[in-house]
Amino acid sequence: MSLQTLLDELRELIESRLDGKVVNLPDLRQQYIAFVQGKMQGRAYSLFPDDMERWIEELAGTHSAKVLADIHQLVLIDLMLISLRSLDSAPIDDEYRHLEVLPTRVIDAVMEWYGYLVDSMTAGDYEPDTTSDLFRKDLAISALNMWPSSSICHYEMRALPRRFLTANGIAQFFSAADMLLRKIKDRQHMYELHMEDRRKNPHFLEAGWREFYLEIAQRLETEPHVSGIFAQSWFWDPEVIKASPKMMYLRTLPESGGARFYLLEECDDPLHVALQNKKRQRLYAQRMYIPKSYLMIWPREMMLRWAKDLQPLCT
Repeated sequence: MSLQTLLDELRELIESRLDGKVVNLPDLRQQYIAFVQGKMQGRAYSLFPDDMERWIEELAGTHSAKVLADIHQLVLIDLMLISLRSLDSAPIDDEYRHLEVLPTRVIDAVMEWYGYLVDSMTAGDYEPDTTSDLFRKDLAISALNMWPSSSICHYEMRALPRRFLTANGIAQFFSAADMLLRKIKDRQHMYELHMEDRRKNPHFLEAGWREFYLEIAQRLETEPHVSGIFAQSWFWDPEVIKASPKMMYLRTLPESGGARFYLLEECDDPLHVALQNKKRQRLYAQRMYIPKSYLMIWPREMMLRWAKDLQPLCT
C-alpha cells in the first residue's frame, strides 16, 4: 500500500472521529496550514510567531485534549499530502525549481520519515504536543520547511548567525571574519542542522554521521545557491573530547573536510544535557569542566571536495 493511500485512510479515520466535535473544521484546518506554510516558512522551526501561539492557545482552551490531538494529527497529514504532491510535480516557481533535481536519497528520507509518522499515529502512540520540540520538528518536516535525513539530523534553510564573530576574543574574530568573507558565498542560504532525539545508535556513531554528511553533500551538489551547513552543539568542545576520547570522531570527521569550530558561550547549568554523562558530572562538580556551546561551519566547496575524495572509499 502506498504512503499516500495510508495517509488518505488515516485522514478519513481522524475526520470521522472529529465529525460533529469541531465547528468549521475545514476553516480551522486551512488557518492552521496557512500558519505553517506561510508564517513559519523561513523561520526557525522551534519559534512559532506570536499570533500563531495565541491561536493555538485559544484552540487548546476550546477543545478537549483528545480532540486537540486529533486536530494536530489531521493537520500533519494534510501538510504531508501537500508536500508529497509538490515532490511529485515539476515546480514552475523558480524558488522551488531545485525540487526537480533532488537526489533520490533525499526523497527517500522524506518518505521514510512520513512513514514513521503514519505508523506512530496509526498505532495511537503519537503525542502531538505543541510545546514539544519533537512535534515542532514534525510540523516543519510535514510542510518541508525542514528536511529529514536518513540518519541523525534534520536540516532547515537558515541564515548563518554572526554572533560567533565577537564571542571569543580577537583571534576568533579574525578567523571568523575570514570564514565569512572568503569561504561563505551567501550566509543567508545555508542549512542548519538539528539533532533528532528519536534516532540514536547506530546513527550517532561515526558511520551514521559520515552517511549523513555524504547525504547533505549530495544535495548541495544540486543546489549551488546553498553555501554550506552549520550547527551548534556542546559535543564539539575540545574538553568533551579530552574527557571522552571515543567521541573524538564527532569533531574530527567534519574537521578533516574543512569544517571549522567557533566557541559561542559557556552553559553553566547543572541540568545541561552534556552532564548526563557521569564522568562529565564529576568534572563539573569539581569545576574542571563547564559545558560550552560551539558553532560548526562547513563551507559548501570544502564539503563537496571532502565527499568527492571519500566517495570511492564508500563504494
